[in-house]
Amino acid sequence: MTPGGRVQAAIEILDAILAPPAGRERAPAHAVVAGYTRKRRYIGSKDRRAITGQVWQALRYRGRALWASGRERLSGRELAVAALAGAAGLSDADMDSRFGGSAYGPQGLNASERALAAAVRAASGPPPWAVANMPDWLAAEAEPVLGHAGPAGWQALAEEVPATLRVNTLKADRDSCLAALRDAGVDAAPTALSPLGIRLQSRANLARLPAMRDGWLESQDEGSQIVAALAAAGPGMQVLDYCAGGGGKALALAAAMANEGRIVATDTDAGRLASLPRRAARAGATIIECREIAPGEIVEPSAFDRVLVDAPCSGSGAWRRQPEAPWRLDRARYAEQQAAQSEILAAAAPSVAPGGRLVYATCSLFPAENDAIVERFLRADASFRPVPAGDLWRAILGTEPPAGAIDGNAARLLPHSASTDGFFVAAMERARP
Repeated sequence: MTPGGRVQAAIEILDAILAPPAGRERAPAHAVVAGYTRKRRYIGSKDRRAITGQVWQALRYRGRALWASGRERLSGRELAVAALAGAAGLSDADMDSRFGGSAYGPQGLNASERALAAAVRAASGPPPWAVANMPDWLAAEAEPVLGHAGPAGWQALAEEVPATLRVNTLKADRDSCLAALRDAGVDAAPTALSPLGIRLQSRANLARLPAMRDGWLESQDEGSQIVAALAAAGPGMQVLDYCAGGGGKALALAAAMANEGRIVATDTDAGRLASLPRRAARAGATIIECREIAPGEIVEPSAFDRVLVDAPCSGSGAWRRQPEAPWRLDRARYAEQQAAQSEILAAAAPSVAPGGRLVYATCSLFPAENDAIVERFLRADASFRPVPAGDLWRAILGTEPPAGAIDGNAARLLPHSASTDGFFVAAMERARP
């Protein structure tokens, strides 16, 4: 494909993401990209990488483009123009070679689009929301945890993030996995915080890696690995993963328990659990039971040593992987999520055995989805007391928590300081009679 043809393909994909057809409003950007290229077999691997790179660069540049242009919304073509001029730094001549320069490329730039390109090039000193690539009202929600970090804290939210894997200790150790990756030509290194993590330093087709196919490795962000570790599940325990979804943390818990004990993985949507039996079989995890439950259902009262509530949330801690997501969240949905989080935590709590622990976690940056939910729960249920996260970290991981990771009794991981997705985790212990 010509450079102009690649730009035209990126524009068509961006339009499908920014103004999706009815019924596809929530389709993730990566699914839109995959669907577009799958239907066009003539697009080779090199062109796919180039097109995908342009799409993701544009999506990450959206906040800056909106701020610099003073507009409330941009079309796919306008966002492509802004990103090529601003993020990629193309000159007018370079832009003209891509717009209107080939039969398969986009039409030439009009006066409005040239003005947009000039505006993003000239813009300086963007506000935090534009740097972080999120609406201003959501940046205000993140201010309590990011405001002290300066520009680096906001910039980290719009940067590309490398793939991270978790070693499945039911089948392998980290050294063996690193060696297997090297043999497959993949540049990888141990993670800094998780003793089971591996960060890829180069791109790789994970589905084709023997270590992935054989269940030695699972895709899991380092922050998510830390959350599973802080649940402190051990061999022989009874564990409830109350919002299991695809089961990434249930698999991590099964490995931590050395396949001894029981894990009940529940979700209100059977579709989200559908892949877990297959993943568990590949990982050799034999202690996981999948169970669909009704919203608010109490699962086996007082039966579990550990109950993990990885609550549905804004996902703001992982927006680096979904740069379209901040612009899809509205205030009503945000408020609904917080109400649901409180209801879910209250429904999960009765399943904790006396002396057991309830662990609340999200991949959110926002105190309204984290600290406020835990504080409200503890005020309502005096049978639980907080477990200091710093003590948990030292006891389980055997290291000192990174600077800023411990906030009161909770652990808070932030992209700019921990080099993980954003995560919050708080453990609470139920009093014995």
